[in-house]
Amino acid sequence: MTIDVKNPIADLRKSKGYTLEQLSVISGLTELEITKLENGELVDPAKLARLMSACGARQA
Repeated sequence: MTIDVKNPIADLRKSKGYTLEQLSVISGLTELEITKLENGELVDPAKLARLMSACGARQA
């Protein structure tokens, strides 16, 4: 799997095969929140952790 350093969150979502809508349902975040996290417009550690957890990523 290749991760684009410009948008690693979107790449992770896409690598799991999730649409914004699917990830929204799984994570409990809105599609707008996910888009903002992916674009770097929203920097919220708690929301980022929820998103990563929903994608199956483990925290170090």
